[in-house]
Amino acid sequence: MKVRVIIGLFVLSLVFSCKQKSEIEEKATQKETTTEAAAPVATSITLANYSDENWKNGVGLTFNMLLVDYSKEKYDLISKGTELQLPSGQKVPYIGYETKDNYIHIMLAEKPTTYQAAVEYPNEITIK
Repeated sequence: MKVRVIIGLFVLSLVFSCKQKSEIEEKATQKETTTEAAAPVATSITLANYSDENWKNGVGLTFNMLLVDYSKEKYDLISKGTELQLPSGQKVPYIGYETKDNYIHIMLAEKPTTYQAAVEYPNEITIK
């Protein structure tokens, strides 16, 4: 009789300890899922690495534009912003944007060659 009681208590302790472990594992899994879902949102872009007679490292030489490689994320970011913050801290407003081929053109009110060194590829520009 004593053996059955001891075995019964042992089985009950195993059942409760297994339940606690599964609850702990489930909470850890939920925490990992929550952490993965909150991915950081990108707020900066880099100009296209493109140069020819009209462009130098994504900066328009003959146009008041900047050239960015197209992606939906970059387009959404540019469409929600109104100005560019250069690595030097200078803020430059932009007056429009458009997509053409595989690029996004960011249109500026002034010539971008005045701050070309701070904005050209591979510098990161923050969208505000």
